[in-house]
Amino acid sequence: MRPEIAERSRGGHAGEPEPEGAGRLLLVDDSATQRILLASRLRRWGYDVTEAADGAEALARIEREGFRLVLSDWVMPGLSGPELCRAIRRRETDQHAYVILLTSRQEKSDVSEGLGAGADDFLSKPVDEGELAARLTAGRRVLALQERLIGQREEMTRAYRALRALHDRLDRDLAVAAGLQRAVLPPAFAQVAGFRVGALCRPQGHVGGDHVGYFAAGEGTLGAYSIDVSGHGVASALLAIRLAQHFDPGSPDGNLAFEHAPGEAPRLRPPAEVMAELNERFLSGRRHDLYFTMAYAVAEHGSGWVRMCQAGHPAAAVVAPDGRVRFAGDGGPPVGLLPGMTFTETRLRLAPGDRLVLHSDGITEARAADGSLLETDGLAHLLGAGAALPAEAVLPDLLARLEARGGPEGFEDDLSAVLIERPAG
Repeated sequence: MRPEIAERSRGGHAGEPEPEGAGRLLLVDDSATQRILLASRLRRWGYDVTEAADGAEALARIEREGFRLVLSDWVMPGLSGPELCRAIRRRETDQHAYVILLTSRQEKSDVSEGLGAGADDFLSKPVDEGELAARLTAGRRVLALQERLIGQREEMTRAYRALRALHDRLDRDLAVAAGLQRAVLPPAFAQVAGFRVGALCRPQGHVGGDHVGYFAAGEGTLGAYSIDVSGHGVASALLAIRLAQHFDPGSPDGNLAFEHAPGEAPRLRPPAEVMAELNERFLSGRRHDLYFTMAYAVAEHGSGWVRMCQAGHPAAAVVAPDGRVRFAGDGGPPVGLLPGMTFTETRLRLAPGDRLVLHSDGITEARAADGSLLETDGLAHLLGAGAALPAEAVLPDLLARLEARGGPEGFEDDLSAVLIERPAG
């Protein structure tokens, strides 16, 4: 045999792994003479040849022994070459058999019939030795490619299952984290220090960086805050929970809103002083690049006076009983950007029946179905529309109106708000 034929008959590129079973070949021909001639030649090329005298025997051997290379005559008693191809394809799974049909037919209709039956290649009789070697090499390359694809698919399947398992674990962990975050939120409605107070906190995902809270700051005095940590997800949520712990309503001794001196009653600190203290504590030993905005207010029930400090948070809304809405606040810098920041206070007075709403920018930036933002005017309209509702229904109504306006997909950020109503009379 010529050296180039021997080289081509080995198949594949240098260093390319041989597919399993690619060196085993099933030769199908009803002519014993043709089988002897072809089998002798194929064995010299290194193939492990098994012979079958007809299509039925070939099919049985394929099912039993799983041949990947099949060289079959076209015209045979019983199952013809094309019929054998159809039977092979019906039984195949992932292990594709590469079938070459030997035929003296040259018509286009014959070629179409063979391809339609599932043949991969054709060789004309009498068989040219060089062409046969080349066609077999091409077949082995196809099988090698298929083997690689199957391996890659199995690898991708394993990777998908691993990612799915990881995703499921993360989902379970996030569900637990969400439960913990909900556990530290205040009740959605309460009466504290003579005020009616509502709270809303809806994360954009499982957990979020928004947090709201309120606490009794003395006889007839209420403290309330709204926090919005930069970013989303677990890191922001953990920081929001940590910040809320500075205003623990169940532990006045640990509440940053109060200053404690030996032998003296706790002193309620001004909101701007509280914000400055938070800024320094937050920056001390910081190991992350997060910061937060915040609105913190102290309200006196008897007089209706409110002292409020904004730190990069949206202006607070004041809603009158007749539905008129005005906004109060002077902005100010966020907390946690630079040390030594100075924060200022805004003073306002709530008349009987007035409501003060501290809210995050997730509400004013909620999108409608047409993509437009709610913005300050839109919030004023929604709060005004709910002015006749009892205090406990105002924030749930606001959330329902936002969802109706844009749907849940309209929320690109966490939503939070705390409402303070000074009851009439």
